Amino acid sequence: MHLSNEIKVGITVLLAVVVAIIGFRFMRDIPIFRQAMQISAVFDRADGISNGSLVYIKGVRVGSVNRIQLTEDATVRIQMRIDSEIPIPQNSTANLTSLGIVEGKSIVIELGTSTEFIQHGGELQGNYTETMMEVLGQKGEELGDDVSNTIYELNLFLRQLNETLDDDTRATLDQTLRSTMETTGRIAAILEGKQDEINSAIDAGSRMLGQLDTLATDSRPRVDSLMVTVEQSIKDLEEVRLQLESATASLNQILEKVNNGEGTIGRLLNDPSIYENLDSLTIELNNLVKGINENPGRYLRHMSIIDIF
Repeated sequence: MHLSNEIKVGITVLLAVVVAIIGFRFMRDIPIFRQAMQISAVFDRADGISNGSLVYIKGVRVGSVNRIQLTEDATVRIQMRIDSEIPIPQNSTANLTSLGIVEGKSIVIELGTSTEFIQHGGELQGNYTETMMEVLGQKGEELGDDVSNTIYELNLFLRQLNETLDDDTRATLDQTLRSTMETTGRIAAILEGKQDEINSAIDAGSRMLGQLDTLATDSRPRVDSLMVTVEQSIKDLEEVRLQLESATASLNQILEKVNNGEGTIGRLLNDPSIYENLDSLTIELNNLVKGINENPGRYLRHMSIIDIF
């Protein structure tokens, strides 16, 4: 079979186009023999992201960014190409962040729990997460201002201190420091000279403590005996208390009977007729004695001496 030059050129061009398409899709990280799923997410900002940035799920690369668009409401819509066949729940979120200090920005999809999955052309909720370097940059500016103010105040304090410490003040401070050093040296010399006496005092204190311990040990039987005696006395007092309580109860019963008019004493104390009779009898006896004293013949005239004796 003989092919003409035109056919050969056409086949070569066709093969070149196919190779170019395959190479383009390979370089853009696009599946060659199947259609990738396109999804998007909206972010407040998109610092550090660009076309070709990678998309991860649980640390595994599943796609890449293929379009970044600024919307009319000043948000950023990022379109992603997902090459993986793993289903993505609809309530999943796309986090724009950095996986390391020196690495560029990436999009990390955090899978949700919904039973419905996002379809081709769907949209996820986007969250922009500041990286460590961005946070350090913001804090660095604040710290820079604080450090500058601190250094300025320190320089101002040192300048004022330098103006305050004139030659006379410096000389006085030097003299004070020298006097302090001399006093410290004298104290050290005195302590060194009295070291033997200090050691003797410490030994005497140790012996005294030992004697006190021995004395306490020897007196322990006496203390134990005294404690036994005290405990016995307490028991005796407890018995006396019980007897007193019993006697008090008996006395209360007697007084209660007297108050209720029971018995001879109770009747004497509670029956007013007995008191009135005794009072009347006493008056009559007094009258009788008075009559005998005043006129004894009146009571003896009917008696004879023989009858009496």
